[in-house]
Amino acid sequence: MQSAPPEVRLRPLRVTELLDTVFTLYRRNFLLFLAVIAVVQVPFQVVSFLLTLFAGPAAAPKLTAGERLTSAQLHSEIHFLVGTGVVLVVLLVLTAAVVVPLQTAAFTKAVADRFLGRVASPTACYRFAVRRWAQLVLLGLIILGLVLGAVVVLFLVVAVLAAVLKAVGVLLSVLVGLAALVAGLIAYARLSIATPALVLEAISPRAAIRRSWELTSQHVGRAFGVILSLVLVEALIGIVLGTLVGALSVPFGVSSPLGLAVRDVGQLVVALLEAPILATGLTLFYFDLRVRKEAFDLELLAHQVLEVGPEG
Repeated sequence: MQSAPPEVRLRPLRVTELLDTVFTLYRRNFLLFLAVIAVVQVPFQVVSFLLTLFAGPAAAPKLTAGERLTSAQLHSEIHFLVGTGVVLVVLLVLTAAVVVPLQTAAFTKAVADRFLGRVASPTACYRFAVRRWAQLVLLGLIILGLVLGAVVVLFLVVAVLAAVLKAVGVLLSVLVGLAALVAGLIAYARLSIATPALVLEAISPRAAIRRSWELTSQHVGRAFGVILSLVLVEALIGIVLGTLVGALSVPFGVSSPLGLAVRDVGQLVVALLEAPILATGLTLFYFDLRVRKEAFDLELLAHQVLEVGPEG
Protein backbone atom coordinates (compact mmCIF):
# COMPACT_ATOMS: atom_id res chain seq x y z
CA MET A 1 0.00 0.00 0.00
CA GLN A 2 1.15 3.53 -0.74
CA SER A 3 0.90 6.40 1.72
CA ALA A 4 -0.62 9.65 0.51
CA PRO A 5 1.66 12.57 -0.34
CA PRO A 6 1.39 15.54 2.02
CA GLU A 7 0.03 17.88 -0.63
CA VAL A 8 -1.72 17.71 -4.00
CA ARG A 9 -1.51 20.82 -6.14
CA LEU A 10 -4.10 21.05 -8.88
CA ARG A 11 -3.24 23.87 -11.26
CA PRO A 12 -2.74 24.27 -15.02
CA LEU A 13 0.63 22.83 -16.04
CA ARG A 14 2.92 23.66 -18.93
CA VAL A 15 3.94 20.69 -21.09
CA THR A 16 7.37 20.56 -19.45
CA GLU A 17 5.80 20.70 -15.98
CA LEU A 18 3.38 17.93 -16.88
CA LEU A 19 6.23 15.74 -18.11
CA ASP A 20 8.18 16.43 -14.94
CA THR A 21 5.13 15.43 -12.90
CA VAL A 22 4.85 12.20 -14.92
CA PHE A 23 8.38 11.13 -14.07
CA THR A 24 8.12 12.31 -10.47
CA LEU A 25 4.96 10.26 -9.99
CA TYR A 26 6.56 7.31 -11.78
CA ARG A 27 9.67 7.46 -9.59
CA ARG A 28 7.81 7.84 -6.29
CA ASN A 29 5.36 5.02 -7.06
CA PHE A 30 7.65 2.75 -9.06
CA LEU A 31 6.88 -0.44 -7.12
CA LEU A 32 3.13 0.13 -7.21
CA PHE A 33 3.13 0.88 -10.93
CA LEU A 34 5.41 -2.09 -11.60
CA ALA A 35 3.07 -4.40 -9.69
CA VAL A 36 -0.04 -3.13 -11.50
CA ILE A 37 1.55 -3.69 -14.92
CA ALA A 38 3.01 -7.07 -13.89
CA VAL A 39 -0.38 -8.50 -12.92
CA VAL A 40 -1.34 -8.85 -16.59
CA GLN A 41 2.02 -8.64 -18.35
CA VAL A 42 3.66 -11.58 -16.58
CA PRO A 43 0.88 -14.11 -17.39
CA PHE A 44 0.64 -12.73 -20.93
CA GLN A 45 4.36 -13.17 -21.55
CA VAL A 46 4.21 -16.72 -20.18
CA VAL A 47 1.33 -17.54 -22.52
CA SER A 48 3.18 -15.87 -25.39
CA PHE A 49 6.28 -17.98 -24.69
CA LEU A 50 4.31 -21.23 -24.53
CA LEU A 51 2.41 -20.46 -27.72
CA THR A 52 5.64 -19.59 -29.51
CA LEU A 53 7.06 -22.98 -28.51
CA PHE A 54 3.87 -24.59 -29.83
CA ALA A 55 4.42 -23.00 -33.23
CA GLY A 56 7.81 -24.72 -33.43
CA PRO A 57 11.14 -23.38 -34.66
CA ALA A 58 11.38 -21.97 -38.16
CA ALA A 59 12.68 -24.51 -40.63
CA ALA A 60 14.74 -22.91 -43.38
CA PRO A 61 16.11 -25.76 -45.52
CA LYS A 62 19.20 -24.99 -47.55
CA LEU A 63 18.57 -25.92 -51.17
CA THR A 64 21.05 -26.08 -54.00
CA ALA A 65 20.22 -24.76 -57.46
CA GLY A 66 17.38 -26.74 -59.03
CA GLU A 67 16.66 -28.70 -55.84
CA ARG A 68 13.09 -28.87 -54.64
CA LEU A 69 11.57 -29.16 -51.20
CA THR A 70 10.89 -32.68 -50.07
CA SER A 71 7.42 -33.50 -48.77
CA ALA A 72 8.79 -33.60 -45.22
CA GLN A 73 10.40 -30.17 -45.61
CA LEU A 74 7.22 -28.77 -47.15
CA HIS A 75 5.14 -30.19 -44.32
CA SER A 76 7.51 -28.64 -41.78
CA GLU A 77 7.29 -25.24 -43.46
CA ILE A 78 3.48 -25.36 -43.62
CA HIS A 79 3.31 -26.42 -39.95
CA PHE A 80 5.52 -23.51 -38.98
CA LEU A 81 3.56 -20.94 -41.01
CA VAL A 82 0.17 -22.16 -39.80
CA GLY A 83 1.38 -22.38 -36.20
CA THR A 84 2.85 -18.90 -36.36
CA GLY A 85 -0.38 -17.52 -37.83
CA VAL A 86 -2.49 -19.12 -35.10
CA VAL A 87 -0.15 -17.82 -32.39
CA LEU A 88 -0.25 -14.29 -33.79
CA VAL A 89 -4.06 -14.29 -33.95
CA VAL A 90 -4.41 -15.63 -30.40
CA LEU A 91 -1.91 -13.12 -29.02
CA LEU A 92 -3.60 -10.26 -30.90
CA VAL A 93 -7.00 -11.18 -29.50
CA LEU A 94 -5.62 -11.56 -25.98
CA THR A 95 -3.84 -8.22 -26.24
CA ALA A 96 -6.80 -6.28 -27.61
CA ALA A 97 -9.57 -7.92 -25.58
CA VAL A 98 -7.92 -8.65 -22.23
CA VAL A 99 -4.42 -7.32 -21.62
CA VAL A 100 -4.74 -3.74 -22.84
CA PRO A 101 -8.23 -2.95 -21.43
CA LEU A 102 -7.58 -4.42 -17.97
CA GLN A 103 -4.08 -2.99 -17.70
CA THR A 104 -5.24 0.42 -18.90
CA ALA A 105 -8.15 0.64 -16.48
CA ALA A 106 -6.15 -0.58 -13.49
CA PHE A 107 -3.17 1.63 -14.22
CA THR A 108 -5.30 4.71 -14.85
CA LYS A 109 -6.93 4.14 -11.48
CA ALA A 110 -3.53 3.76 -9.81
CA VAL A 111 -2.19 6.97 -11.37
CA ALA A 112 -5.33 8.92 -10.46
CA ASP A 113 -5.31 7.69 -6.87
CA ARG A 114 -1.66 8.52 -6.32
CA PHE A 115 -1.87 11.90 -8.06
CA LEU A 116 -4.83 12.85 -5.89
CA GLY A 117 -3.14 11.62 -2.71
CA ARG A 118 -5.17 8.47 -2.23
CA VAL A 119 -3.99 5.07 -1.05
CA ALA A 120 -3.72 2.56 -3.91
CA SER A 121 -2.99 -1.15 -4.27
CA PRO A 122 -2.88 -3.52 -7.28
CA THR A 123 -5.79 -5.54 -5.86
CA ALA A 124 -8.06 -2.52 -5.50
CA CYS A 125 -7.05 -1.21 -8.93
CA TYR A 126 -7.94 -4.48 -10.65
CA ARG A 127 -11.23 -4.83 -8.79
CA PHE A 128 -11.99 -1.39 -10.20
CA ALA A 129 -10.67 -2.35 -13.66
CA VAL A 130 -12.94 -5.36 -13.99
CA ARG A 131 -15.97 -3.07 -13.74
CA ARG A 132 -14.65 -0.93 -16.62
CA TRP A 133 -13.30 -3.75 -18.79
CA ALA A 134 -16.28 -4.30 -21.10
CA GLN A 135 -16.77 -0.59 -21.70
CA LEU A 136 -13.09 -0.18 -22.61
CA VAL A 137 -13.30 -3.05 -25.09
CA LEU A 138 -16.36 -1.43 -26.64
CA LEU A 139 -14.56 1.94 -26.81
CA GLY A 140 -11.69 0.28 -28.64
CA LEU A 141 -14.08 -1.34 -31.11
CA ILE A 142 -15.84 1.96 -31.78
CA ILE A 143 -12.57 3.78 -32.44
CA LEU A 144 -11.33 0.90 -34.61
CA GLY A 145 -14.56 1.08 -36.60
CA LEU A 146 -14.16 4.82 -37.10
CA VAL A 147 -10.56 4.36 -38.26
CA LEU A 148 -11.43 1.56 -40.67
CA GLY A 149 -14.37 3.55 -42.04
CA ALA A 150 -12.15 6.57 -42.63
CA VAL A 151 -9.53 4.41 -44.37
CA VAL A 152 -12.14 2.86 -46.67
CA VAL A 153 -13.57 6.28 -47.60
CA LEU A 154 -10.08 7.65 -48.24
CA PHE A 155 -9.18 4.67 -50.43
CA LEU A 156 -12.37 5.09 -52.49
CA VAL A 157 -11.80 8.84 -52.94
CA VAL A 158 -8.18 8.30 -54.02
CA ALA A 159 -9.15 5.50 -56.41
CA VAL A 160 -11.90 7.59 -58.04
CA LEU A 161 -9.62 10.62 -58.42
CA ALA A 162 -6.84 8.55 -59.98
CA ALA A 163 -9.24 6.76 -62.34
CA VAL A 164 -11.20 9.82 -63.50
CA LEU A 165 -8.58 12.57 -63.58
CA LYS A 166 -5.50 10.45 -64.44
CA ALA A 167 -2.27 12.39 -63.74
CA VAL A 168 -4.09 15.31 -62.15
CA GLY A 169 -6.04 12.84 -60.06
CA VAL A 170 -2.81 11.28 -58.78
CA LEU A 171 -1.60 14.71 -57.64
CA LEU A 172 -4.95 15.43 -55.99
CA SER A 173 -4.81 12.00 -54.35
CA VAL A 174 -1.49 12.88 -52.75
CA LEU A 175 -2.94 16.16 -51.45
CA VAL A 176 -6.04 14.36 -50.17
CA GLY A 177 -3.81 11.81 -48.46
CA LEU A 178 -1.80 14.52 -46.73
CA ALA A 179 -4.98 16.30 -45.64
CA ALA A 180 -6.33 13.00 -44.31
CA LEU A 181 -3.11 12.43 -42.37
CA VAL A 182 -3.37 15.85 -40.74
CA ALA A 183 -7.04 15.26 -39.96
CA GLY A 184 -6.19 11.85 -38.49
CA LEU A 185 -3.55 13.32 -36.21
CA ILE A 186 -5.96 16.01 -35.04
CA ALA A 187 -8.64 13.39 -34.38
CA TYR A 188 -6.13 11.29 -32.43
CA ALA A 189 -5.25 14.29 -30.27
CA ARG A 190 -8.92 15.11 -29.70
CA LEU A 191 -9.65 11.51 -28.64
CA SER A 192 -6.49 11.01 -26.59
CA ILE A 193 -8.19 11.25 -23.20
CA ALA A 194 -11.32 9.25 -24.01
CA THR A 195 -9.90 6.32 -22.05
CA PRO A 196 -9.16 8.26 -18.82
CA ALA A 197 -12.59 9.88 -19.09
CA LEU A 198 -14.33 6.53 -19.46
CA VAL A 199 -12.38 4.90 -16.65
CA LEU A 200 -12.50 7.70 -14.11
CA GLU A 201 -15.98 9.09 -14.76
CA ALA A 202 -17.81 5.77 -15.28
CA ILE A 203 -19.41 6.96 -18.51
CA SER A 204 -20.29 5.12 -21.70
CA PRO A 205 -17.87 4.81 -24.65
CA ARG A 206 -19.87 7.29 -26.74
CA ALA A 207 -19.97 9.74 -23.84
CA ALA A 208 -16.23 9.28 -23.31
CA ILE A 209 -15.56 10.18 -26.96
CA ARG A 210 -17.70 13.31 -26.63
CA ARG A 211 -16.01 14.14 -23.32
CA SER A 212 -12.53 13.89 -24.80
CA TRP A 213 -13.58 15.96 -27.81
CA GLU A 214 -14.95 18.70 -25.54
CA LEU A 215 -12.02 18.79 -23.10
CA THR A 216 -9.37 18.95 -25.84
CA SER A 217 -11.08 21.72 -27.78
CA GLN A 218 -8.67 24.68 -28.02
CA HIS A 219 -5.90 22.44 -26.65
CA VAL A 220 -4.96 20.35 -29.70
CA GLY A 221 -1.45 21.83 -29.80
CA ARG A 222 -0.83 20.95 -26.16
CA ALA A 223 -2.19 17.46 -26.75
CA PHE A 224 0.29 16.99 -29.61
CA GLY A 225 3.14 18.27 -27.47
CA VAL A 226 2.32 15.96 -24.57
CA ILE A 227 1.72 12.87 -26.71
CA LEU A 228 4.76 13.40 -28.92
CA SER A 229 7.05 13.92 -25.93
CA LEU A 230 5.77 10.80 -24.18
CA VAL A 231 5.98 8.66 -27.33
CA LEU A 232 9.55 9.78 -28.00
CA VAL A 233 10.59 8.90 -24.45
CA GLU A 234 8.90 5.49 -24.71
CA ALA A 235 10.51 4.88 -28.10
CA LEU A 236 13.95 5.74 -26.77
CA ILE A 237 13.54 3.41 -23.80
CA GLY A 238 12.17 0.68 -26.07
CA ILE A 239 15.06 0.98 -28.56
CA VAL A 240 17.76 0.94 -25.89
CA LEU A 241 16.29 -1.92 -23.86
CA GLY A 242 15.15 -3.83 -26.95
CA THR A 243 18.65 -3.73 -28.42
CA LEU A 244 20.07 -4.96 -25.12
CA VAL A 245 17.54 -7.82 -24.97
CA GLY A 246 18.33 -8.84 -28.54
CA ALA A 247 22.05 -8.88 -27.80
CA LEU A 248 21.53 -11.02 -24.68
CA SER A 249 19.45 -13.62 -26.57
CA VAL A 250 21.95 -14.11 -29.44
CA PRO A 251 24.46 -16.30 -27.53
CA PHE A 252 21.70 -18.80 -26.69
CA GLY A 253 20.36 -18.95 -30.26
CA VAL A 254 17.52 -16.65 -31.26
CA SER A 255 15.16 -19.54 -32.16
CA SER A 256 16.18 -21.92 -29.39
CA PRO A 257 13.89 -22.39 -26.36
CA LEU A 258 16.45 -20.72 -24.10
CA GLY A 259 16.93 -17.87 -26.55
CA LEU A 260 13.16 -17.39 -26.78
CA ALA A 261 12.92 -17.43 -22.98
CA VAL A 262 15.61 -14.75 -22.67
CA ARG A 263 13.86 -12.69 -25.33
CA ASP A 264 10.45 -12.98 -23.68
CA VAL A 265 11.81 -12.13 -20.22
CA GLY A 266 13.53 -9.13 -21.76
CA GLN A 267 10.34 -8.05 -23.50
CA LEU A 268 8.51 -8.35 -20.17
CA VAL A 269 11.07 -6.09 -18.49
CA VAL A 270 10.76 -3.57 -21.34
CA ALA A 271 6.96 -3.62 -21.08
CA LEU A 272 7.06 -3.17 -17.31
CA LEU A 273 9.36 -0.16 -17.57
CA GLU A 274 7.87 1.40 -20.69
CA ALA A 275 4.11 0.96 -20.34
CA PRO A 276 3.55 3.38 -17.42
CA ILE A 277 4.90 6.44 -19.22
CA LEU A 278 2.22 7.17 -21.83
CA ALA A 279 -0.64 5.99 -19.62
CA THR A 280 0.55 8.21 -16.76
CA GLY A 281 0.96 11.19 -19.08
CA LEU A 282 -2.52 10.89 -20.60
CA THR A 283 -4.14 10.50 -17.19
CA LEU A 284 -2.40 13.61 -15.88
CA PHE A 285 -3.26 15.45 -19.10
CA TYR A 286 -6.92 14.58 -18.48
CA PHE A 287 -6.70 16.11 -15.00
CA ASP A 288 -4.85 19.13 -16.38
CA LEU A 289 -7.65 19.81 -18.88
CA ARG A 290 -10.27 19.51 -16.17
CA VAL A 291 -8.35 21.96 -14.03
CA ARG A 292 -8.22 24.41 -16.94
CA LYS A 293 -11.82 24.09 -18.08
CA GLU A 294 -13.83 22.95 -15.05
CA ALA A 295 -12.11 24.25 -11.90
CA PHE A 296 -11.39 20.65 -11.01
CA ASP A 297 -9.82 21.60 -7.68
CA LEU A 298 -13.31 22.46 -6.40
CA GLU A 299 -14.51 18.98 -7.29
CA LEU A 300 -11.58 17.49 -5.45
CA LEU A 301 -12.48 19.42 -2.31
CA ALA A 302 -16.00 18.05 -2.59
CA HIS A 303 -14.59 14.50 -2.75
CA GLN A 304 -16.21 13.80 -6.11
CA VAL A 305 -13.16 12.50 -7.97
CA LEU A 306 -13.51 8.86 -9.04
CA GLU A 307 -16.82 8.67 -7.23
CA VAL A 308 -19.30 10.72 -9.19
CA GLY A 309 -18.83 11.66 -12.83
CA PRO A 310 -20.95 13.18 -15.55
CA GLU A 311 -23.69 10.95 -16.78
CA GLY A 312 -22.99 9.19 -20.08
